[in-house]
Amino acid sequence: MVSVAGPTDSVGCPVAVMATGQMATAMLLAAAVLVGWAVAALAETKSDAKAAFDLAMVAVAESAVSSDGEAQAMARVITAVRSLGAAPAIPAGGIRHVECAGAAAEAAKTPREFLDCAREYGEAARLAPWVAEYQFNRGILLQKAGHHREAALALDLYLQAAPDASDQREVRALIAGLRHIKDNSPQISPPSQSDRAQRFESHRAGETFRDCSECPEMIAIPAGRFMMGSPEKEPGRFDAEGPQHAVSVRAFALGKYDVTEAEFLTFLRQTGYQPKPCDPLLDIGWRSPRPGLAYSPGSADSPRQPAVCLSWYDAETYVAWLNDKVLPLNNGNRPYRLPSEAEWEYAARAETTTARWWGDAIGVGNANCHGCGSQWDNRLIAPAGSFGPNPFGLYDVLGNVWQWTNDCWNENYVGAPKDGGTWATGNCDRRVMRGGCWSNSPVFVRSATRVSGDGGGRNYDYATYVGFRLARTLQ
Repeated sequence: MVSVAGPTDSVGCPVAVMATGQMATAMLLAAAVLVGWAVAALAETKSDAKAAFDLAMVAVAESAVSSDGEAQAMARVITAVRSLGAAPAIPAGGIRHVECAGAAAEAAKTPREFLDCAREYGEAARLAPWVAEYQFNRGILLQKAGHHREAALALDLYLQAAPDASDQREVRALIAGLRHIKDNSPQISPPSQSDRAQRFESHRAGETFRDCSECPEMIAIPAGRFMMGSPEKEPGRFDAEGPQHAVSVRAFALGKYDVTEAEFLTFLRQTGYQPKPCDPLLDIGWRSPRPGLAYSPGSADSPRQPAVCLSWYDAETYVAWLNDKVLPLNNGNRPYRLPSEAEWEYAARAETTTARWWGDAIGVGNANCHGCGSQWDNRLIAPAGSFGPNPFGLYDVLGNVWQWTNDCWNENYVGAPKDGGTWATGNCDRRVMRGGCWSNSPVFVRSATRVSGDGGGRNYDYATYVGFRLARTLQ
């Protein structure tokens, strides 16, 4: 395989060298011609096809990043690889890019850091576009960085590289959502410098704030350190809750309530985004026939009820839309996200060490579950704010509805991050859910309880009961 050499940065990671203007156009045309020759050469010998393919890869690797032309060239290479019957070896440079990207992605928190990681995966994808994982990771990181159009292109290439992927429907829905956000998201007039500073830089621990009229109410959570997981003797403990380990968490903000039906309907009406049914057999789901018109899954009008029947991808699309709305308020940064699992548990515990923030026993009327002693137990989802807040001021953090977090699923905490960040490795088709819901027994309504859910919402036993609570990075 022909490799492409280039300069490296201070830690030895390859640095992209981008062609421009006529040179980039010439390279793309050369790539297209050479890939065509590679496929045609199959009739002669596979060695001829591979030689042509190697030259095509050099051309693609030197083309302009994130252009439609590059995406088309990559698509041709993917087609060529599938025709070859066996994928060529990944160039050493591509492996180095992935090693750098993987390490950085776990620690990334700001749009700039997400974009840097996406570019590393982009370089790896340009050297080996047939590797579906590179395209997917690139797309998700671009989404987090707020580059929606490029994210949609990368995810489309992922689908081409993995035509039999089990998450095709979910990824297509995410692509559609990203394109809706770009085309339809309304903009907010930029505020004054003093207003921007007040909204985005001066939130003290315990302060409640709202960034815009349609933004959920948030509470500033102080930085701290806690023991994550449950002790081995805690009643109802599951093996997935250990081993206990110390985690340091930076100051951040978390939604005072779960995102409500009213808030999610506003998003649907402004974008026309269509979540897929959470239960296709019974056709239960949100309805968004067109921008300006949307309906919740239930028959009753319940604007204060937590929004449920949502996949992890639906939550991520809502986050991207909300970040677009506050761009002018935050100097181009995108502060909203799903909380990491560590952030969620830290906030749910609120400096307590008992099984629940109110104590070890379930008690009566502290939450909504099957045995919590509330009027909604095992019958209905309670309106947001129906139970008292925990010491950090968060409502309904335990019980009522499960809440998505950003973390990939891992069977236990061996190797878990200790800095409060997202655990971005493991089974990323499944995401961590926290909190328990109205139909669960009390053992699920504990601060340490963690379960996994299919990110695409294909688990009908959980999908109808899952919502989310927003997190927000603080300056």
